[in-house]
Amino acid sequence: MKRGKPEKYIGLAEDIRQLISRNRLKQGDVLPSERQLAAMFSCSHLTIRKALRLLEQEKLLHRKPSRGNYVGAKLGSDEGKQLVGILFPDHELFYYNIFSVLEEKLFSAGLHPVIHLTHNTRRKEEQILDFANRHGFAALVAAPNPLCAEQYAALPIPLVCFDVSLPDLSVPHVISDDYQGAMEASKHLLSLGHSRIAHLGCTYDHTAELRRKGLLDALKQAGIEAPKNYLHAGNPTRKWGYDATRALFALPLPPTAIFCGNDTIAAGARRYCYEHKIKVPEQCSLIGFGDTAVAEDIDLTSVCQHTDRIATALWNILRLSMSGEETPLETIISTSLSLRSSTAPLAI
Repeated sequence: MKRGKPEKYIGLAEDIRQLISRNRLKQGDVLPSERQLAAMFSCSHLTIRKALRLLEQEKLLHRKPSRGNYVGAKLGSDEGKQLVGILFPDHELFYYNIFSVLEEKLFSAGLHPVIHLTHNTRRKEEQILDFANRHGFAALVAAPNPLCAEQYAALPIPLVCFDVSLPDLSVPHVISDDYQGAMEASKHLLSLGHSRIAHLGCTYDHTAELRRKGLLDALKQAGIEAPKNYLHAGNPTRKWGYDATRALFALPLPPTAIFCGNDTIAAGARRYCYEHKIKVPEQCSLIGFGDTAVAEDIDLTSVCQHTDRIATALWNILRLSMSGEETPLETIISTSLSLRSSTAPLAI
């Protein structure tokens, strides 16, 4: 018996499969509109729809009414089971470096991150937690706002905290040794002969408190009391670092060294010094915290938090927690000091 030609929409479906492969479209990526596909393959809208319907039956794509066609099968009631929420308080490079390592490990395990920046806003963080709960996320990784502890305690999904712990909750958390890192940075400046050491820290962060305390305790051990006008806290931005440094050098007796709460603040401090011809390190030594790419770019001495180790620890604990296995309550990642040209002995 003579066979007829296969219907055109079947060949068209194969063309669309190749389009998806050629453009490396992934789960959730949107396809060109039906009108665009019709023009692309020189066929009618009816033929396009039949081809798309065939691909939908094969679970290679799904349609969202009034929105378009998307690659991959439609997620059903278990749509959140592959999603892991990740909450950062701001857009610091420190957090990005953690995410870049963690994302690879999540993806390799068939999990997908949903990232939010809370800006340490309680209401926004509560809304994000509610969303993760309602959509049945697989787990949550967060640098949490302690004011949201009650909402975190009510989560029915695995939770791992980092950078900030929730003291009243038995939640596994990963932290870097901020206090010891600040002590080491401060002792380095003291060993170079500096005693007029200022601190530019952050306002809302518990880790910022530990870094400030590390400096003050190191100074105390050396018999030095830092003047109050040497201690400033503000937003962790370059602009604030710039403005705070200007305030320091407006003092009758400015500092000979500045310990900054992160590399971004230090970058602002260095910019001020450069624009006002204050030589670093001859007239002012600078130290940052985080040892990010910013520190490398401006040759800044900085406390290294080893974000790769933090991310790996987060993944290992998250994996155990999601499997229902026992996890350590606290994991502390040690720091080290990366020495560069921004610090030098006090010029006499």
